[in-house]
Amino acid sequence: MRHRILATPVSSNLSLVAVRDRSRQIGELFGLDNLQRTRFITAVSEIARNAVQFAGGGMLTFFVGDATDAGDTQCVVAQISDKGPGIAHLDVVLLESSHRHGATGVGIPGSQRMADGFFVQSAPGQGTTVTIEMFLPRGTPRLSLRALGELVDQLTQRKPQSPVEELEKQNREMLLALEELRRKRAELEEADIRKNEFLAMLAHELRNPLAAISLSLELAAHADESRSRETFAVIGRQTAQLSRMVEDLLDVSRLTRGKVELQTEVVRIDTLIDGGVEMAAAEIRRRGHSVRIAYPPEPLSVRVDVARLKQVFNNIVHNAARYTSQPDTIDITVTNAGSEVVVAIADRGIGIDPIMLPRVFDLFAQATGGIGRQDAGLGIGLTVVQRLVKDHGGSVQAYSDGVGKGARIVVTLPVAHEEIAFDDLDVVDEMPDATEAIELTEASVPQKILVVDDNRDSADALAALLDMHGHECRVAYDGSSALKLAETFAATIGIVDLGLPDMPGFDVARALLARAESAPCTLIALSGYSTATFRTDAAEAGFSHFFAKPVAIEELLGYLEKR
Repeated sequence: MRHRILATPVSSNLSLVAVRDRSRQIGELFGLDNLQRTRFITAVSEIARNAVQFAGGGMLTFFVGDATDAGDTQCVVAQISDKGPGIAHLDVVLLESSHRHGATGVGIPGSQRMADGFFVQSAPGQGTTVTIEMFLPRGTPRLSLRALGELVDQLTQRKPQSPVEELEKQNREMLLALEELRRKRAELEEADIRKNEFLAMLAHELRNPLAAISLSLELAAHADESRSRETFAVIGRQTAQLSRMVEDLLDVSRLTRGKVELQTEVVRIDTLIDGGVEMAAAEIRRRGHSVRIAYPPEPLSVRVDVARLKQVFNNIVHNAARYTSQPDTIDITVTNAGSEVVVAIADRGIGIDPIMLPRVFDLFAQATGGIGRQDAGLGIGLTVVQRLVKDHGGSVQAYSDGVGKGARIVVTLPVAHEEIAFDDLDVVDEMPDATEAIELTEASVPQKILVVDDNRDSADALAALLDMHGHECRVAYDGSSALKLAETFAATIGIVDLGLPDMPGFDVARALLARAESAPCTLIALSGYSTATFRTDAAEAGFSHFFAKPVAIEELLGYLEKR
């Protein structure tokens, strides 16, 4: 919905002074920054000038309301209409203007590049209407009719400027706009430097585990049985490190684009912290550390996405262990601050340089010194922490007395004054012990499994592992081979990669389900893409479950046991 603010005629070049004046006033009233305001004024005045030059004048009308192509975004709108000869070959004009990158231009090409939204309606002999949209800043409250009326009242009370006053105002705005451009250029240059540093660090971090894996495989080919176990343990650790880096990269991408959907519930804070420490246990043991936790006497609950908050505490504890070079104790202190719970995680590791401290949560932030490049990380773990905590209504701060003096990360979350349902509590007595778990595994029903994946090594390895656990497997490396194999092999489970070379895995799933009407087949999707859209498409194609690559064999076996 849009609301009309005011209209002003455009009749001559002299009236362009009033056009610029009104555009400026509206930009100021609705909170456009200096650069947006300059863009808006310039785009409106250029189209108004066109109306005077080619149609002898027209009418300029201002609106405020919803943007055309950006959901939930408010904008100010300038609409210039004339009754002139129209624009011949309008599609060609718009296409050429959209491809003229780097050119400043005036009229339609220049205005289109300056606006957030730009639309033209024209026909020969029927005039032209140009609509210019400029988005209001993010976080601008939704404008009510009352608030809008007050703003319009302010606008009508303002006196028009003379041409001299308009010129002076224009010069001042140009200076402010230039300063804003210089600042944004400096920010972009800094971001580019950090991006290049990150790419170099990513290459380094990826090469380390890949080198260890390739050397270990070479060693395994010539090693005895005892050495082979150690070698495969190295491969397992390095593969886990690679998976962790990929997950961190995906998390920061999703968080930056606002694509993380939180599934919240009320849970005790000790459950989250214990879970985070457990996730970091391998790194803690490897470094020879211990963890000491001090909880308050009374239990404290928070409303959070359990998996995401465990990830938060895992990231912080993992960093504390990683950046403390000698075996030591990591202290976690939980405090009841009334309406908030405060969790402080302290170490006596390498600390944080005072220059780096204000930037420690910035994306790709890296200190220049440290315990060694092999332990430098990607500089995104604390970014993920900050954004997840903020999404839960909390805050996170970093403290350090300097290099070599340790660090303290403090997470604050709002307390949930709600009762936890009994079903949400962990009931230890009902959990099967290790013996019972083994008996369940051995008693699970063997499945006939069709594995479909164009990565031959991955497909063959997965099939071999499933065979070792008592299942009967067949392998196909593309969609057409899978469908042909299904004619003679009545699979009860189909594990299908979504990215096959000859046809999408979605189509393979539909075809398998159509052929297996008499003998139901459960389909499991595999993909390196794990976005919500991919998962939804997989469910619509008939997949019963979705695993992101690389699939954890324990999780897959656990799922198969339930079939």
